[in-house]
Amino acid sequence: MNEHAVHRVRQLLRSQRLEAVLFSNPATITWLTGYAPPIQAGPSPFEAGPALCWVTPASLQLLASNLESGAASASGAQVVEYVGYTIDEPLANAAHMTAGLAAMLGAPSGLRGRVGLEFDGLPAPLLTAFSAALPKAALVALDGAFDSDRAVKTPEELARIRAAVRLCDAAQAYARRHARAGQSEIELWGALKAELEVTLGTRLPVLVDLVGGKRTAEIGGLPGPYVLQPGDPLILDFVPRVDGYWGDNTDTHFVGERPPELAKIYSLVHAALRRGVDAVRPGVMASELDALLRAAIRQSGYEVYPHHSGHGLGASYHEEPRLVPYNTRSLEAGMVIAIEPGIYVPGVGGVRLEHVVVVTPDGCDVLTTHLRD
Repeated sequence: MNEHAVHRVRQLLRSQRLEAVLFSNPATITWLTGYAPPIQAGPSPFEAGPALCWVTPASLQLLASNLESGAASASGAQVVEYVGYTIDEPLANAAHMTAGLAAMLGAPSGLRGRVGLEFDGLPAPLLTAFSAALPKAALVALDGAFDSDRAVKTPEELARIRAAVRLCDAAQAYARRHARAGQSEIELWGALKAELEVTLGTRLPVLVDLVGGKRTAEIGGLPGPYVLQPGDPLILDFVPRVDGYWGDNTDTHFVGERPPELAKIYSLVHAALRRGVDAVRPGVMASELDALLRAAIRQSGYEVYPHHSGHGLGASYHEEPRLVPYNTRSLEAGMVIAIEPGIYVPGVGGVRLEHVVVVTPDGCDVLTTHLRD
């Protein structure tokens, strides 16, 4: 349980005169409780949706299926279990989860005041059930209300992110050692993931871009049957979840010698990344850092990349602060940011490089080590 996060939620209850709040965003729930649902196989046929979290001034409850109630209980939260998997009757996940929600709320509830709700992660049937269970309450949207709180990490959260980032560095080291001509992208990926899972001793939820050759000009993509050739660039953007928190880094490797233009592009992107890292400090706006990185690429004479310049890391792999043109949020000590400029040339290839940094009172510390040499 993240006591700091629970304290911040209860502060919000008081300041906004809320009777309670229902959280539906899995990342918010991980931030609050430490419970991280399994994600390797996508949506479960034995659940109507992700766990929900109901917080009042005196209690914190998780609604979870019977397959997940044990892991949810390990968080220290009180768990309300509903039947997801069963052999005794047809699967009726939505009906069972709706009934569990009503039980958790004590429905029909006599609450007459304001009740907070994260709307975005709540399936429509559960939203209908939630509204019906609180007929006299006024619902208050709280989507994004804790973005700033989640962006500044506690020491415990930083420790989890550091562990995930170490795994990212190990992935890049493996790719650097083992990528070779005649090997397909999917062969390399299968061997890399197997190596890390054996080292960890468990399955690894991971998001990945792994593309080689001219496919690198397309920014990213899943590994496929393309067979690496001598001189090919290989972009590996590796994003694993370890103990509920995410790491991230990107490197562009080469199969043998770097072609001259791609060697030049690599140097330009590396210099832009270094400028971005050097500019990180409290008070700098996310949009200012984004503009600096885009200007560095524009000055090199190449077209500016079409994606974000970076993003926050934590219980989600993409959270505040987003390094994008619109975002005027200022950096604060304790924020963890992935910074990732790139150059992509159709018909030639692309290069993206990424560091993860934690903002400190006078600058930042670089957590990733894969580019330090």
